[in-house]
Amino acid sequence: MAKIVVEVEDRTPEYLKSVESEIQSTTDELGKDLQETAKQAAPEKTGNLASNITVSSSGTSGAYQADIESTAVDPRTGNDYVNWMHNGNYNLGSRSKGKGKASSPLGGFNKKVGREYLQGSGALAKEGYKSHMEKRINSVNMRYGS
Repeated sequence: MAKIVVEVEDRTPEYLKSVESEIQSTTDELGKDLQETAKQAAPEKTGNLASNITVSSSGTSGAYQADIESTAVDPRTGNDYVNWMHNGNYNLGSRSKGKGKASSPLGGFNKKVGREYLQGSGALAKEGYKSHMEKRINSVNMRYGS
């Protein structure tokens, strides 16, 4: 996901608490958006890839992040199915082709179903996510007259 740096000038406890809360909730929101977009972009044969895409958010020492991962394995072989479908060369099946493009409302991008459905979605989301975070922080600044 995008690395977004937020600098603050107002250091009052009320402002810092408000901006911290806004950053955390926006990070959660962006993580969920990326998860949903990656699910839409994941190739689909059995639904195993999309159903195993998870997101977790954390915030420590003023650094907030959302981590997305997938842990699907091929049920027949036990091999890392994610690595193959994310990085491999293959032809999409009819269910994958029928999904259409993945769309990220917060990232402002569309992505074809298939390769790099995780990292590719994250790379495409950077500018849109940065803009969304800036809007949310600006709304806090407006409440505090900054």
